[in-house]
Amino acid sequence: MDYAGWPINWAMGTGAFNIKMHPLYVKYNSKQFNAITITDVQTDLDNCLATSEGSVIVAYLSWLIRTKVLIAATI
Repeated sequence: MDYAGWPINWAMGTGAFNIKMHPLYVKYNSKQFNAITITDVQTDLDNCLATSEGSVIVAYLSWLIRTKVLIAATI
């Protein structure tokens, strides 16, 4: 997989729902990156609904994956 062309920055857009209450955000936001596996995030991402309401959590999970790939490339 080539993630090099994707922007690494992630931010919640204005008007988006409160992601801090989403179960998947809660699952990962208190972990260090070294405790998160790409496989777990990909599984959660695969189970997200493909809706506009789900786009914020999809963007967050995608950012986690890109960040893990970036870390792996620099170690």
